[in-house]
Amino acid sequence: MKKKLCLLMMFCCISAAYCTPLNNESAEVGENGELKESKAMQKAYDKALEDKLCDKLCPEFALTDTNGKLWTSQNIKGKVTLINIWHIYSEPCIKEIPKLNELTKKYPEANFLSVTFNTPEQVDKVIMKNHSLFHQLPNAINFISKTGISVTPMSLLIDKEGKIRYVIRGGTEKQYKLLNKRFKGLSKEGL
Repeated sequence: MKKKLCLLMMFCCISAAYCTPLNNESAEVGENGELKESKAMQKAYDKALEDKLCDKLCPEFALTDTNGKLWTSQNIKGKVTLINIWHIYSEPCIKEIPKLNELTKKYPEANFLSVTFNTPEQVDKVIMKNHSLFHQLPNAINFISKTGISVTPMSLLIDKEGKIRYVIRGGTEKQYKLLNKRFKGLSKEGL
């Protein structure tokens, strides 16, 4: 329990640090009082994630969804998989649920997983209101730590062989269109 709490605290501290301006960069504050990242910081962070994760096998995991089904890095192979990393306190994460649901309808043959450090009870409250069609995998701080992702929403698009092909930041229409385009391309590839 202590390890999970420490990992959760580390995730929150890193998230906060990434939204703090560096040098003389002015801070932009969102409607809810959160500091927003500058475009330059976003690009640098996204590039570092791509370099770390893309064209490598998805980190190993074994997580149980809120319906009791076990998902592993092995049993997702054979299908294109979208792993969306989110949390219940992130407004952009909640706002993108309807757009992500559209993908589940366009690509019914794929795996759609939502991974969060939140508890099943916390996730259920949000999902009941927002009707996500993804499989919800709560208590996944260890997996999130393995990816190095500290900003949400973020999606990993994984090919049929289990390799991460794309890391795509979520939350905007432009990013959703890019995710859809990449998904379409991967869905056409064979094993």
